[in-house]
Amino acid sequence: MRAAKFCERNVKVTEAGKAADILRRDYEDEVEVCVVDCFRRCLECRVKPFSRIQLTTVEAGDADSLIQKILQAIGK
Repeated sequence: MRAAKFCERNVKVTEAGKAADILRRDYEDEVEVCVVDCFRRCLECRVKPFSRIQLTTVEAGDADSLIQKILQAIGK
């Protein structure tokens, strides 16, 4: 199972929180969702939702697009 890591602030100020909740609820067998302290991407953090899968950053304009990109990145 691959882990999708979310920045704590990004979860609070963008739709990343919604994406994390949907992944936890609907894709719990495919993706482990982790919320970490900070990714040190402060300028991007307030603008758009993003997640990290291993060393790859996945960005999107909204929660639904982010979920699709995360699933694509993990091969689902």
